[in-house]
Amino acid sequence: MSEEFSGEQKLRIVLESIIRNVPKGEQSKKYGVSEEEFQSWHDHLIQNGGGIFDQSQQYNSKSRHGKKKMGPLAKLFLSFSLLTNVGLLIFGIVFSLNNENKKEELVEDEINSIDSPVNLVDRFPDAVAPPTEGKKEDAKDADIEVMLENARVKPLPSKSQDSNIENLLAQPGKIVIPSLIPPVVATEPKNEVTFLGRSYEGRHVVYLLDVGTYVLDGNESVEQFNQSKEALVSSIVTLSPNSYFNLVLYWNLRETAALGKTILKASQENKKYAIDWITSLGDSWDSLKVERNQFYPKDLLYAKPIAGIIGPWYGLSTAISFDPDLVFVLAGNLPEYDRSEVPRSHYEGLGKVNFEKLQSGENLNTNINALSRETARKWFYAITPIASLPANEEEVEQMALTRLGFTASDQGKPVYTPLAWEKAFENFLSGLEVGFDRIPQTHVILSLPKYVSWPSPLLNSVREFTESSRGSFSLNPFLP
Repeated sequence: MSEEFSGEQKLRIVLESIIRNVPKGEQSKKYGVSEEEFQSWHDHLIQNGGGIFDQSQQYNSKSRHGKKKMGPLAKLFLSFSLLTNVGLLIFGIVFSLNNENKKEELVEDEINSIDSPVNLVDRFPDAVAPPTEGKKEDAKDADIEVMLENARVKPLPSKSQDSNIENLLAQPGKIVIPSLIPPVVATEPKNEVTFLGRSYEGRHVVYLLDVGTYVLDGNESVEQFNQSKEALVSSIVTLSPNSYFNLVLYWNLRETAALGKTILKASQENKKYAIDWITSLGDSWDSLKVERNQFYPKDLLYAKPIAGIIGPWYGLSTAISFDPDLVFVLAGNLPEYDRSEVPRSHYEGLGKVNFEKLQSGENLNTNINALSRETARKWFYAITPIASLPANEEEVEQMALTRLGFTASDQGKPVYTPLAWEKAFENFLSGLEVGFDRIPQTHVILSLPKYVSWPSPLLNSVREFTESSRGSFSLNPFLP
């Protein structure tokens, strides 16, 4: 199994064992490797991990050991080489100085040359327009007078002139103060997760999606399921690059599949895998059963929930094993799971289960007395608009009982004996591997068909858990 892990993942697994003081056997079981293979990773890190710090020391020690004492002949040869190099250096300096002097002479000759355009324009500006013959003598006399005037010794300035010498000095230029450039503020990527138009603080997030065939029951169920998938895709797309995530699909009592064995970096590649997986889930039972098994099944995951943890609690146990900050659960009508798809071993830890009644579909309404039926009907009339109710009171009664979880929906399905959801919740709490201070913030979005409700023990326990985790609970947000 080691070829499935990159070098970075192996390092992370070994460091996790060292930092958290996880025993070798438990860490090997967690990531599905043998203890010998994990021990080889550990020994390799301990033996070779310090090499990055010893490179410079090794180099210095080699340099020290590599030095040998020179003999007299070697010293003589070295001295001769140094004298030769010094002589060549002096010759090169003298040669370059001579060349520079020659270049200056050539430049000066060129400037003084009659053919030089610089000489013609700058030194003799009148050469472009030569004077007339009648003014040659006057020009010569004027030049002589200027030369004599410049040659005369001028008197030094007196004290009276010198006293105000500061006024003769040039005023210093005004120092220009450069405009200050505001410092560049490097914005850190936001540690936020967006879901259904709201932002949540967190860097590690796990998405849970109920993909049992029961999520496609009912007229509105398919639309609700598609909207749940769209909400997941929208949230995954907006994850920041410094975030980590995983996608877990769960169904029936104890079935799960995850996108990765560990929490994954929110890279473009990983996000694409998750989105492709979500969009591949079809609208039919057959396609749902096939596409939900694309990635890592429960047998390859670290999470091994104890017996008696079922339904959404099984999915939550798997999600919490990835140590996230946030968990989003998109749940369906799981109590209506297909009994034929669940082996008897999944009922372990729930107490005594009557499998005959569980599979028979016995109608439980026969045990409800008339007073309870009337009470349920009046309650339903009080909370439901009259215009939306049928005229037949028996139908209203059936809808009320269905809403209370005593029957299945109004589609002629059999009514199954309810499971011990209180016991399942107790098993879930006892099987948590983290303290309550490390329970991730959990948000549950429950989508049910009209006039259908979860059994009250399951519904109440889910509400209780979300409140204790500082999360939230939403019922049918996708229904109009």
